[in-house]
Amino acid sequence: MMARSQRTELLERINSFPYWHYSFDLGDGVIINPKDATSSRGTRDFIWPAVLALCGREDLKGLRVLDVACNAGFWSLQAANSGAEYVLGIDARPMHIEQAELVRDALGIDPGRLAYRTMNIYDLSAETVGTFDVCLVFRIIHHLRHPLLALDRLREVCRGFLVVDVQLIRQEGCVLRLHGEDEGDFLHGVDGLAFTPSKAAVERMLVSSGFSDIRFVPPNSDDHGPYAEGCRALFTARIRVWGEEPEKSAAPRGSAVKQGLGE
Repeated sequence: MMARSQRTELLERINSFPYWHYSFDLGDGVIINPKDATSSRGTRDFIWPAVLALCGREDLKGLRVLDVACNAGFWSLQAANSGAEYVLGIDARPMHIEQAELVRDALGIDPGRLAYRTMNIYDLSAETVGTFDVCLVFRIIHHLRHPLLALDRLREVCRGFLVVDVQLIRQEGCVLRLHGEDEGDFLHGVDGLAFTPSKAAVERMLVSSGFSDIRFVPPNSDDHGPYAEGCRALFTARIRVWGEEPEKSAAPRGSAVKQGLGE
């Protein structure tokens, strides 16, 4: 049990942040519970079984996991709790890294096993972060000015499996829609401009960047949210090994880029 002064200090630190996106139970009655906490748990119950199924196991023991755009570390924590040998969460916003470290330290998790770093996805390389068995790329691709460059960087550090959760535009064919983003909005990216892809565009980009066995994970039968509506999707993939022929994309040979304002 925390000392009273320790608990008070922890609550003050939690409340000092202007925004929390995920829910965390830090023990001793200290709970971070933002408005969309229920949604976060529902998303976890959809995504995490798909992660484990991709790896063909019930846990992540012995695996190195990279969590890109980790926010406050919700998915990094899921990986650590699933037994991962080492988890690294990166995020371009220092505030998110501060939050993630606060949660980790409050839960008493070894920083040598669950680490965080302020880093842009474009700066990933095997030299700077090493390589990982599982790369989690959740809610970030549609916030990027250079999604193909980002996927190329991910391929360099991925030695096994990739899981992508991405917002989509519901349009046939290989389409990217350009939109503006507010860098001051914590739910937006930091690039100012970004491309939201169609389902076919995601598949085409993954193939182009060296991934294979790309699979769309269908939503749960009782899901009536953005996954069921086709506005958001979960994909799994593995790296394409040397000498393996790239998969043929289901998308047509043509492509399109559309502009939107602030979408």
